[in-house]
Amino acid sequence: MKIKLIFTLLLPIALSTVTAMAQDSPSFELAKPSAKQIAFADWEVGAFIHFDLNTFTGQEHGDGQEPPSKFNPTQLDAEQWVLTAKALGAKYVCLTVRHEGGFCLWPSKTTDYTIANSPYKAGKGDIVREFVNACRKHDMVPAFYHTAAFDANATLKDYKGELDLPLDWMTTWGKAMSSAHKNDPGLKERLKKIQVEQMRELLTEYGPIGFMWSDHWNAQDPNGVWRAVTDLAEELQPEMVFMGTDTWVPGNETGHVVYPMWNAVNTVDGTNYSRPAPTKNDITDKKNNYGLLETDVLTGHPLGKFWRVRECTTNSGFHYGGWFWHPDSVKTTTPKKLWEHLDLYYRTVGLGANTIINLPPDDRGLIPEDFVMAAKIFGDEIKERFSNPIAQTNKIHKGDTLVLSWAEPKIINTVVTMENIANGQKVAKYILEAYVDKKWQELKPRNKLIGFKPYNSSPGYQTIGHKKIDRIEPVTTNKIRFRSLESIVHPVEIRQMSVFNCPPVVKNFDSKFPFLSGLESTSESAHNGVKRDKNYIGNHIVINGKTFQKGLMVCPVGKTKKGHIEFNISQYQDVKGITATIGIDDLANHNGSVVFIVRTYQDGVWTDLYTSETLTGNDDGVNIDVDFPYSPSKLRLITTDGGDNANSDHAVWGNIQFKLK
Repeated sequence: MKIKLIFTLLLPIALSTVTAMAQDSPSFELAKPSAKQIAFADWEVGAFIHFDLNTFTGQEHGDGQEPPSKFNPTQLDAEQWVLTAKALGAKYVCLTVRHEGGFCLWPSKTTDYTIANSPYKAGKGDIVREFVNACRKHDMVPAFYHTAAFDANATLKDYKGELDLPLDWMTTWGKAMSSAHKNDPGLKERLKKIQVEQMRELLTEYGPIGFMWSDHWNAQDPNGVWRAVTDLAEELQPEMVFMGTDTWVPGNETGHVVYPMWNAVNTVDGTNYSRPAPTKNDITDKKNNYGLLETDVLTGHPLGKFWRVRECTTNSGFHYGGWFWHPDSVKTTTPKKLWEHLDLYYRTVGLGANTIINLPPDDRGLIPEDFVMAAKIFGDEIKERFSNPIAQTNKIHKGDTLVLSWAEPKIINTVVTMENIANGQKVAKYILEAYVDKKWQELKPRNKLIGFKPYNSSPGYQTIGHKKIDRIEPVTTNKIRFRSLESIVHPVEIRQMSVFNCPPVVKNFDSKFPFLSGLESTSESAHNGVKRDKNYIGNHIVINGKTFQKGLMVCPVGKTKKGHIEFNISQYQDVKGITATIGIDDLANHNGSVVFIVRTYQDGVWTDLYTSETLTGNDDGVNIDVDFPYSPSKLRLITTDGGDNANSDHAVWGNIQFKLK
């Protein structure tokens, strides 16, 4: 096999080492996905059903201390869940059969903390069975969420110390678990037995399961409980896709995937039992030994040994309010807008990853009506965009150049390219061209996405993997050309290429001009993304008790310690400045510290017009009134971490609006 090396990959790979591998190991092969990994990648969209005792208690993670008697859905309909997922366009549906709190949605023999001791169907119910039956009835793949790492009820069942209930996930939850293990040397082995037996029940009593979301996989002692349940899953259901050995998460729960992205990875211990190892430029938390998903941002490695499909979770990508449904008195659980859902699709599936979209049932046991409607609108929109290509290849093409033509010139604005990943991921850089006026011209990418560093908000032509959706500057043509410029192995293999003329993505905001939250930005970067007219859980913005109906929340990003949103305001000739109230939203619980900066641009020069003092979560909002000394073409609002943890700095530009001449 001839190896063609990458010369411009932005990855810390020693080319001399790669050359040695290529020359000294003629049998060297790229990592390749298994048949079940390829099938999983083809599913592309999944649905997450977060339903649990938490739905009735207001908790997100569950401390295992709430009684099963609180679990009492009176209208539960698993078919409604599955049909909503199907309308979404999902191919698989994943139910939280047992979340971190330990409450089981089936009558497990391993614990009394199950629906058998709840009012649901007088203790005779089995929601797991109802769920898998509904999936099979409607031709959907059933999947389970289960975590062997955390079982709060089993961990604290015999705990002798005092508990400050309800336990808080970020503080007292972990301390209580650690204390229980410290004071009970035999606890670890008992927990391992419970998790293994629960896995055995789930994978022997409910027929074939397509996918297992094993939360916090490889979190605690890779030679103990995790290796045991991983081996058991492989033994009982070898065709099941297992999150850990077969898939991996993107490093956040907002539905963002790093780009460029390689599905091949190396692992921290060189075996398939451990998490992917970071490359030099990746972001990872070396203290992360309990499987927290948000701290590892991994690009993958083109010469990695193991194949891991990326699956992007969407705790806040599709809706506000957290993983579980909550009443408005706790958190507002409500869908986001269609344009935000489309952005989620383009930044996950469109960059070669799967996305699993959360559809949380409420305390009736039904997915709320607004979610049902939003799911159908999203599913219909994706079908409209991608069901009828103008032209499409119909066989695998081997070679660095591929031409696709059709009879009559038509306007195109989207090109979808898929690699034949069965033989590995190879493309590192490519170009798309159209034949116009008897010559080839480059198609300029227009892949603007909602993003925050290190996630690429303007991906170009680099990796493809399973699929790359490129939105391009519209052009009228009857012929396009793909050319691979750099690849790991020559020749590359293209499974399919398609062209479309998709309708524009229309962004509708709650606010209107002169409020800046009603204007589309030219670029933005914020932890969890910029929020408009809402805080991070979907409620009104509040600064030290004062509520704001409109505003921008621009939380600094951890790595850069900055957040920003930029606007092209050259069209607004009648603006003379801005007014706003700046401060930290009360959701930060008086934490955080932020500096706010107003910056304008004219004639090639950026000018800082305003810089605040460092504001903390204890401060009242500060009213600012900033005049423009000239008519700027661009406006940039910047927030910088004041020094005590960027992720708590819920920085707000409350009621920010233009002053008009």
